[in-house]
Amino acid sequence: MIGAALLLCAVSAGSAQPDVSPPIALSPAVAADTGKGSPLRTKSPALAAGLSALLPGAGQVYNESYLKVPIVAGIGGYFIYQILHNNKLYSDYRGQYSRSLQTTSGGDAEMLLLREFYHDERDRFGWYFLILYALNVLDAYVDASLFGFDVSDELALRILPAAGPTLTPQPSLGIRLNF
Repeated sequence: MIGAALLLCAVSAGSAQPDVSPPIALSPAVAADTGKGSPLRTKSPALAAGLSALLPGAGQVYNESYLKVPIVAGIGGYFIYQILHNNKLYSDYRGQYSRSLQTTSGGDAEMLLLREFYHDERDRFGWYFLILYALNVLDAYVDASLFGFDVSDELALRILPAAGPTLTPQPSLGIRLNF
């Protein structure tokens, strides 16, 4: 973008005449984006993040991203199920290993291995849930920040050659940028 502006200045510098091109009419989307049209709808990023922090998925409802709610709820529910299931198995194998310590010195090695496995699995799914929770809050914040962002088809950059009338017999070339 800066390179195009410098090229435009360099090409225009050859012609000392002022630019007499007609003013550019702004489309309604561009006028709204530049503040000359109707104001864009906005959402509060802090409120969206706060809602998602209190209840995962609530920030997505606030941002009107309804399809994200079952995804967050489903993945979160799965992680919670795995945490509870692995915690139950960890507790069972911890009890069995404790009883095996009373009967043999050193205890049952298989029970110790299973106890540690389910302990690690429980902790791993706990981390997954915390990451999902943080991503949920971050997604709500970013989605609210970009809520009024214009993604219409009218957004385009067109670079066109331009030849302007000059008062000198010298021809001039330029570049016209339309947004």
